[in-house]
Amino acid sequence: MEASAIKSVCLIFENALATYSGTPDEHILGVITVLFLNLGEISYVFMKSIVLKLADLMILANGGTSNTDHLRKCLGSAVIAMGPERILALLPISLRADLTCLNIWLIPILKDYVVEASLGYYIENVVPLAKSFEQASRKVKKLATSQDLQAHAHDLWGLLPNFCCHPTDTYQNVGALAEILITFLKEDSFMHKNIAIALQVLVYQNRNVLSPKTESAEPNSSAEKDCVLQFRNVPTYSKKIATKNIKALASCSTELLQALTNLFVDSLPEKRSYLKDAIGCLASITDSSITKMILMSLFERFQFVDGEGEFEKLGSDNQAMIDKEQGNLSSTEKEIQRCVIMELASSFVEGAKEDLIDLIYKFITHTFEVTNKSGNCEAYHTLSRILEEHAWFSSSRFVELIDLLLGLKSPVDIASLRSRFASLHILMIHALKMRLEEENTKAFLILNEIILTLKEGNEEFRKAAYDILLKISASLKDSSAISDAPYHKLIGMIMGYLSGSSPHIKSGAVSALSVLVYQDADICLSMPDIVPALLSLLHTKVVEVIKAVLGFVKVLVSCLQAKDLHTLLSDVVYEVLPWSSVSRHHFRSKVIVIMEIIIRKCGSAVVESVTPEKYKSFLKTVFENRHVKTSSKESDAGDTEMMLADSSMKASRSVLEKRKHKAMSSIPEENGSVEQRKRKREKKNNAYSRIPSSNEHHPSSGSGGGLRAVQSARLSHNAKSMKGQSEGRQKKSKRNHDQIMKNHEKRKEPTNTSKKDEATHIPNASKLSRHKVGRKRQKINK
Repeated sequence: MEASAIKSVCLIFENALATYSGTPDEHILGVITVLFLNLGEISYVFMKSIVLKLADLMILANGGTSNTDHLRKCLGSAVIAMGPERILALLPISLRADLTCLNIWLIPILKDYVVEASLGYYIENVVPLAKSFEQASRKVKKLATSQDLQAHAHDLWGLLPNFCCHPTDTYQNVGALAEILITFLKEDSFMHKNIAIALQVLVYQNRNVLSPKTESAEPNSSAEKDCVLQFRNVPTYSKKIATKNIKALASCSTELLQALTNLFVDSLPEKRSYLKDAIGCLASITDSSITKMILMSLFERFQFVDGEGEFEKLGSDNQAMIDKEQGNLSSTEKEIQRCVIMELASSFVEGAKEDLIDLIYKFITHTFEVTNKSGNCEAYHTLSRILEEHAWFSSSRFVELIDLLLGLKSPVDIASLRSRFASLHILMIHALKMRLEEENTKAFLILNEIILTLKEGNEEFRKAAYDILLKISASLKDSSAISDAPYHKLIGMIMGYLSGSSPHIKSGAVSALSVLVYQDADICLSMPDIVPALLSLLHTKVVEVIKAVLGFVKVLVSCLQAKDLHTLLSDVVYEVLPWSSVSRHHFRSKVIVIMEIIIRKCGSAVVESVTPEKYKSFLKTVFENRHVKTSSKESDAGDTEMMLADSSMKASRSVLEKRKHKAMSSIPEENGSVEQRKRKREKKNNAYSRIPSSNEHHPSSGSGGGLRAVQSARLSHNAKSMKGQSEGRQKKSKRNHDQIMKNHEKRKEPTNTSKKDEATHIPNASKLSRHKVGRKRQKINK
């Protein structure tokens, strides 16, 4: 009964497709797609005719201009449901005697939708088919036809990664497949990338079943799988099947790994990137002793070790001449190969045992000894990989590793610096979790390097220091479920730099705390000593430190919730406001920005209640500036009217010039009209540009609110100067109008930076201005 119903439904759709002379609409194709996927393998029994009809429609559509996306998707669902073997039985791809190709349009669909196929089918059917196209391409004389046949052969070979996506017979046929792949790897083949992707897919989809990670290591190189997963979630293997598959892969991994490493060392950098991923996944399932043997053979090949297996020391000039006479590698060639081998060694790290890790570590230390800069980037990266993958290594050699890294010169390129920081990150976490005095001392040395880098002139270096500081903080907070002590220990260590250090280090420590507060403002509540300690630095006379502290306060008031800010409000306002009278180094403008944020969060009445009496006038200025900003939209509308009126005035003047031959009595009347409009407009300009006069007494060259005050004061001055003009009024009116418009455009620029800018701001220790400090600043310094 059920089979009869299915047959009837399929017949309905078959008849519906027969009525279409062109591509069917997406709705009926969508329903057929769902039907394929729901029926699964038995769709081969009931829907053969539908597949053949869809194929006919696809052939017709390929000759036209219609969109075939929905048709391709429908045929793709048939590939998923029936499997490529049955689809190719219904729609065989073949080469006719006249060298025309049958159903070649099916290859792109197979490339997008093949999953859970058979490796045996690929070996026994697809490989011979691809070879037949290659042989035909060599025999044909016409170049265009030969190239087409060769392209079709490559497309068929290129189905390899898809057939490796959860195949049903991995452990039965992977050995035979490996023999084919090794042949390709020994040739200069177009298949290298396909092989690298296929091996990664085979290894990771089985290994992740046996040892799943929170973040899957599976590469994102096979984008075609995304299309497959739109239709059906591919079931994972059982642990029993995955174990058999991995065992079969490991049995043939030695030959594959040897072939891949030989290809790697002789390849260009762009090819090495994907080969390295394939080498890494194979090395993770290969016996570590075999991997060590392969690496040692490369050391011997490129003369990095002597006859006893020890790394050679840096030779003299005489040794270099002897090497040249004997045909050995030159020092330059050696350094190039050193970088390549070091890059390869980093891919061996994941599955390595202790003896292989020791060998790679010796190679790293040897590289640091004999090279200046050329191989250091790869050496830093490989060391960071060891520390990330093997926690035992960092704990057992902690002091040695710290001494090694801190004994090296700081890198001059950003890639090396980031890899160096990646190693220091792991060592720092280890040190903070230990309670030994030696670990504490080493932790301070690491932190000292990070803080010094925060003050670097190179923006990328500063960014790297910020990133590693945030990573350390995040790692400690992730482990805070056990204890908050390591995280608080980090904050306490940074605060230790606030007393007794040089101004440069002190401002760097303040910047470090700004970054951490930006990420987690609650530390100011859980560690209440932070804010008072930083605010006390505002009593110093060091400009660099004052800048850093004001930057910290800006981040603090921006990130804290209003209810939390209330608890710190009195102290912040009391310590910050004295710098409102100092215009040098943008101090006044920074204070204005800080106060505007506080007022917005806490309200003007609350802020006014905690403000000392002598700063009430400044606070009033801030209130009025905020009022001007909120009314900027109205000002925009007024300026639009001014532009229209000015345009009308120009038109009126043009008309007057043309009418000079008419009666002179009409001119005063028109001029009077123009003059009246002009006076109204000047009055309106003065009304829009009127700013409280208190701003004129505190000019600032800074940014933010101070900049707006300066611009507004200038605009007010320009408006006042218009009143005393009596001659050439029309020309000056135009000039003043242009100035007003220019200042208004400046006034519209945003002044509040984003949180990100606040967090990444570094006080610039540039040359200080030599202008004399005003009386108010002198009082503060006293």
